Amino acid sequence: MKRFVIIFSLALVSLIANAKSPQILVEQLFDGRYNQEKTVRTFISKDNGTYFRMLQVNNNSAIVKKIAETLAKDKTKTTRFSEQTGAGGSSTIIKIINNGETIDIGFQQDPSGNSATLFIKGPEKAFK
Repeated sequence: MKRFVIIFSLALVSLIANAKSPQILVEQLFDGRYNQEKTVRTFISKDNGTYFRMLQVNNNSAIVKKIAETLAKDKTKTTRFSEQTGAGGSSTIIKIINNGETIDIGFQQDPSGNSATLFIKGPEKAFK
């Protein structure tokens, strides 16, 4: 019985240690680095247990490129995504599951690559 308790305790500690946030890279773009940038608007909301974050970039291809590169890395963490490209630009939506909840990440870019919108949305539980 003592052996069972020890094994069970170790297994439980292991599970807790491995339960971590999904480490979404685009979420790091909301760390304040663009707060003084005149070409970027940031919106962050927490309402009724839901997080919503959005970056709008106008006429700044360097930041749009950085967002697109970061999103491409996050896309490798899931097989649940959709992409659309056309004359009006491109859009990507990816879904990352964490703690049994879905985090939606959307990115829309104009055809010139100079302007874009990025959003992250999901229940608070998904980000823990």
